[in-house]
Amino acid sequence: MNDKKKKIIEESIKLFAQKGLHATSIQQIADESNVSKGAFYLYFKSKEELTVAIFEYYSEIVFEKVERIASLDIEPKEKLAKQIDVFLEMLTNHKEYIIMHFRDNLQLGDQLDHFIMKMNKQSFEWTKMNLLAIYGEAIQPYLVDASIQLDGMLQGYCKNLVVHDLKVDTKELAAFIVRRLDDLVRGMITSKDHPQVTVEQLSYHNLLRQENVTDTNKVETIISSMLEKVNQTPLDKESKQQLEEAAEVIKSEVAKQNPKKIIIQGMLTHFQAIPALKADCQKIAQILTINLLLQD
Repeated sequence: MNDKKKKIIEESIKLFAQKGLHATSIQQIADESNVSKGAFYLYFKSKEELTVAIFEYYSEIVFEKVERIASLDIEPKEKLAKQIDVFLEMLTNHKEYIIMHFRDNLQLGDQLDHFIMKMNKQSFEWTKMNLLAIYGEAIQPYLVDASIQLDGMLQGYCKNLVVHDLKVDTKELAAFIVRRLDDLVRGMITSKDHPQVTVEQLSYHNLLRQENVTDTNKVETIISSMLEKVNQTPLDKESKQQLEEAAEVIKSEVAKQNPKKIIIQGMLTHFQAIPALKADCQKIAQILTINLLLQD
């Protein structure tokens, strides 16, 4: 990410934590970031777009670390504890991010609402994966209830860590949370209580599936247009073939239920090297709410 863009994101979140998003002006953000107001608009069209970038920035940091832990060959409960530790450590080191959540209503428009919905789904899929790895099919009826309970514990601890400026051992707290989750899950399974919320009731589950199909179609259309432009550029045969392969990787990844952003970002760098394709790369980045690795 461009250093100036990163600076704007980091300074704006401090201001949002102090003043609130609505009370912070674009000029104040520009001043704190040591850029002109005009330069701000080169990177973000509005505060809403900036807010999405903030959530995306921190979410990518966490999920990239979580994915690395997920690939480790360790016991499932230990793996979950390590992932929660990453989450807690990031939030204790970036308390302004949590304060921002508390200060303002996050319903700021379709773009942000859509991003939050996608993150909600990604969070549920992460929890679901861990729960199934630990408890197997026995947890199936209680996947949503257990996910809500874990989310509640994490949010509750995060809020109190920030509000009371608590100093804790995040590894110990993460292990403690996993043990409490174990108590809750085993209690539900043993009692055979009727599930309170099921996967079928989650409105975003089907909604995002439809939206992902739409996004896939949009990206495929742009990719096809980009390949047509590639054929009209004076590139050698090998370079054109590499771009075609990169295009196939992007289309394949976007079609997945949980596409990996880092793969798409990496493939787009091949196209960003061609000036005529930069605008198309930006369109794809906006559709998928990702940041381009190469910035002007």
